Amino acid sequence: MVEGPYELKLKLSESLKKAFQEAAKGRTDVPESVLICLKSGEYVGVDEMRWLHRNKKGGVWLYDVLSSTELILPEPIIPPRNPELEARCKKLRAQHEEREYRKMTKNVDPVRVHHPEDTIRYQLNAMNRQMIAVFQFVVSVGAGFTFGFYGIQLMTGPLDFGFRLLLGIIASLVIALAEIYFLAKKLAEDMDFPDLPKSKAE
Repeated sequence: MVEGPYELKLKLSESLKKAFQEAAKGRTDVPESVLICLKSGEYVGVDEMRWLHRNKKGGVWLYDVLSSTELILPEPIIPPRNPELEARCKKLRAQHEEREYRKMTKNVDPVRVHHPEDTIRYQLNAMNRQMIAVFQFVVSVGAGFTFGFYGIQLMTGPLDFGFRLLLGIIASLVIALAEIYFLAKKLAEDMDFPDLPKSKAE
């Protein structure tokens, strides 16, 4: 008897059933699975076919029997999807649809008109702002080092070279940290766009 969803099986046709009956005739060691298939079964499995191949009577050719038999391929059992994964996939699909909607309506959307990220002018302006910010950062750090290395010596008198170098490094580090803080704050403000309108599909 064929059991399990992954078992290969063949439909028990009349010719195949007759071949089993001929092979089992006069035998007392017929497997129980073969007897069940002959009595009430609709299918036979690989083990039963191996038994038939070993015990078939003369004049019975398996390819003749199998030519009129339907082969049933195993069907895998698809487990239910994880609800959390399904919810995440649905969210990603909704986000993708929202991006496609925004892309199609960006020319008529009044909010998108104020943020034309795809135009060359916008990209050039953003690049200029970044270059200016980097230049200001370098100048500020250099000015801080110059003040610590030369300026304090002008106010206090001659100092050791190593001490002056240390003062310059400390001053430049303090200014660099302050510049990085303000750059990060300005970048966060630039990225804080207003909420885009929801699509009609949602």
